[in-house]
Amino acid sequence: MSNSRYNFKIDNESEASMIHKEDSTLSYTFNPDGKQGNQVHVTLLYVAISKYGTDWKSLPHSHNFAEFFYITNGSGQFSVEKEILDVKANDLIILNPTIVHTEISNPSKPMEYIVLGIEGIKFQAEDQGYILLNSSAHKSDLHLYFNSLAHEMKSEQPYRNFVCQNLLNIIFTMILRNDAFKISIVSGPKLTRECNIAKKYIEENYQENITIETLSSLVHLNKYYFVHNFKKQFGTSPINYLIKRRIEESMHLLVSTNHSLSSISQIVGFSSPSYFSQAFKRMTNITPQEYKKMYKVPSS
Repeated sequence: MSNSRYNFKIDNESEASMIHKEDSTLSYTFNPDGKQGNQVHVTLLYVAISKYGTDWKSLPHSHNFAEFFYITNGSGQFSVEKEILDVKANDLIILNPTIVHTEISNPSKPMEYIVLGIEGIKFQAEDQGYILLNSSAHKSDLHLYFNSLAHEMKSEQPYRNFVCQNLLNIIFTMILRNDAFKISIVSGPKLTRECNIAKKYIEENYQENITIETLSSLVHLNKYYFVHNFKKQFGTSPINYLIKRRIEESMHLLVSTNHSLSSISQIVGFSSPSYFSQAFKRMTNITPQEYKKMYKVPSS
């Protein structure tokens, strides 16, 4: 699997005030405070270009930000939570934050795609957490902008970050404006210090016996109020987030060690092997044994 990736770190800047005139008959003034019209602020975190190869090994995973996958060539499948999606060239897959997914290429038509990591948005996607858009009718525009973004990413030109961020803004605006796509943004609450503290604690201490009482005491909040705000912020309850973190770590141990299932369940914090197996299958739709058989690299 060939993979090129560039990470972005972009500071927010206020919009410049600009007046465009044509024969002194048409003008529009943009508010420098960014309060005029529909304001959506998204941040490009990274761009990656991937192509199927004999070493392709994509494991189920999730992120705390959204991703745009634009299929440039070939075909394959996306495993998203418990669904399998068939994809082909010019399809666009939008994944909301925290959605577990992986990519599977068609060996006879190797899949290639450009993926963007994007912070600051969550799309209305009913209950599935993803949107699959067949963009063949808009192939020329999306193909142009995604490939321009990938080309700019690989360049060493000054202001590369600025150009890539603005190409993302164009892609994003095209999607929102086009009635054929019929999608909208979910406006979410701002990050809260308390929820972030609890989330970080889970990520770093998932092996421990963590309860709602543990977390609510940590952030000094009523447990019901805490759970409500955590779920509103991250789209899942604290306990489900804890289980997901444990499952993700168990995936790594299943393919990289020879530990027994009983040992792995104990290492990652599950109370019993049976509960571990149930939680694993509920999240991935396969058992830990099946996952290990599918993804473990044989010892040389």
